[in-house]
Amino acid sequence: MSPKKPYQKRLPTVLPPAPRRAPAQETVRPPPAPPRARRTPPVAPPPDTAPEAAPADPRPQAPGAAPAPQPTAAAAPVAPTAPPPTPAVPPPADSPNDSASARPGSPRRRTTALVAAAVVGVLAGGVLAWQVVGPGEPPRAPASLPIDGWPIAGESRAVTEVLAGGDLEVTHWIHSERPIDELGLTLPELDGAEVSATDVEVTADGRPASGPGTVAGSGTTYTFAGSTRIQVRYRMSGAVQLSSSAERRGLATTTSLDVTATQARDVRVVRSEEVLSLACAAPDEQPEPCGQATGNDQWRVELDDTDAGSRVLAVVTVPS
Repeated sequence: MSPKKPYQKRLPTVLPPAPRRAPAQETVRPPPAPPRARRTPPVAPPPDTAPEAAPADPRPQAPGAAPAPQPTAAAAPVAPTAPPPTPAVPPPADSPNDSASARPGSPRRRTTALVAAAVVGVLAGGVLAWQVVGPGEPPRAPASLPIDGWPIAGESRAVTEVLAGGDLEVTHWIHSERPIDELGLTLPELDGAEVSATDVEVTADGRPASGPGTVAGSGTTYTFAGSTRIQVRYRMSGAVQLSSSAERRGLATTTSLDVTATQARDVRVVRSEEVLSLACAAPDEQPEPCGQATGNDQWRVELDDTDAGSRVLAVVTVPS
């Protein structure tokens, strides 16, 4: 071994480097886990479907060895999570047009009323037009009398039944306040119509009156002893004019003969298969709607002493 050189003797002894401290490492935090969705509590399985416990391992265990892991029971099925409820969407607001159409009185709600057609009857080669009572024309109040049977004193009633073919069967009940001994029947004067009355029967207080069974053109008078209750029956022909456009539709230009011994209150009733309307015509005046229906087959009107001479017309369906 060679001796050390002088400069080698002066070198300091090299010590091993001191251990350095490991640099700090930056810790990265994991992102927060999302909140667990609320689940419906698991439904317990029925007793007969519960899983059976696995049998213990029969093999002996070596001393000091860790026990063999036992199989765990199968986890109960978890009910599926119910979907979140769908938010209710408010209905769209009605547009101005929709709200206007829903208002009462709008065109969609408005119902158009049907008006009865005018009825035309031919008289004296001309046209007699008149219509049924409108909503603004209040009908005359119906009489308080029964339709059939005797009226009270001072009142009279005439019931006209339209027969097949257009003939009329008329019955008058006259109840006078004072005794009378004669009664006159006269055919109405209708231009272009030939009216006749046959099968005339007049009774006074239950006794037949003296007179012919047919009313003459100039009129006929029937006499009897002083009586207060007089009944007149007859059959009238030629008073109903059939329509040329509507089948079985007819206009009765008059519904009874002119009768004397007029009372202060006179009720007229017209019956047929169908009675559509009545009109009253004072002498030398145009017919005006009058009366009211008491059923599809009957109309009635009450006349007072100021209307005693009025003629009653009827629009009817003639029985076949």
